Amino acid sequence: MTNPFSKALLRAQMRRQGQEVGRTSLPPMQADWRGNLYPSLVPEAERLINEGLPRHSHLEARNSSQAFAINLALPAAVGDPAPISAALSALVKMQLTLKSVALEYAGEAGWLAEVSGASFKPKDRYTMADIALFVEDAQGRSGVILIEVKLSEGGFTTCGGVTSRHNKDRAPCEDASVFLSDPSRCYLTRPKFSSRDRRYWALLEGAYGAVRGALSGWEPEGGCPFAGDWQQPMRNHALALAMVDAGQASFWHLALVHHDQNPYVVEPWEAYRLASAASAQLHRWPASTLLTALSEALQDPSYTSWMTSRYVLDEEIKYEL
Repeated sequence: MTNPFSKALLRAQMRRQGQEVGRTSLPPMQADWRGNLYPSLVPEAERLINEGLPRHSHLEARNSSQAFAINLALPAAVGDPAPISAALSALVKMQLTLKSVALEYAGEAGWLAEVSGASFKPKDRYTMADIALFVEDAQGRSGVILIEVKLSEGGFTTCGGVTSRHNKDRAPCEDASVFLSDPSRCYLTRPKFSSRDRRYWALLEGAYGAVRGALSGWEPEGGCPFAGDWQQPMRNHALALAMVDAGQASFWHLALVHHDQNPYVVEPWEAYRLASAASAQLHRWPASTLLTALSEALQDPSYTSWMTSRYVLDEEIKYEL
């Protein structure tokens, strides 16, 4: 999503990285995606991609959100879990121990039933959390923290059903009361070519009594609440609920990790968090607040300075809205 902040951040990245090698600026794309990763993390990233980690089409871009996510996730995956466990415990206000980390996590195909088959296929489109942190609490219960990572995006993925030419009933899109009174009328319940109902609404109803109950802090007005920026947080929320429903987690948290200065993702995320009946389980963490723990996990103080410079976290990004 191109926006003024994205353009300004990319220019700042090109300038900053050019200065590091004695040049005024560098092109927006790296010659190789590995150039976007902290050097000690490259071998693990190569292994994951070789083993099937879905790779975004512009991983070589200096402002690649996936590269940003990899740089944030892999220190927790390959480093000492103790500093990460301590940081997470403070952030979610419960004692946690980090057990493992996954990137581009979707769970099992049947959990959300977004695809027709029993397993995901290469061309399928489905909900994935950028990072999944599998944790354990003080009582030994297994839990998960799903993380959505945003670098310079201009918002969240919105609902494709609203504009789909196959959607013949737009009343639920246009009127929140129609949608909330019968969520099954939503086109996303069973889009064209699907062989089964998607489970978003069933999971929300199971957890909160009704889809309306999942948004206890929101006053219905206008169209469907999930037509715009709330669509992606809702899907990740549903994925977390699906993990509990499937017995894969006893508790969950959902967090947004973002470039500190990205103005486009904070407002919709905070609006969804405040509207949600699960607001205590929804979090927002500016990326710079995590760097110390990640650096300690790697036992490499250079990581913090590299991330700060690479993503220009230490200077004001100037742009006009």
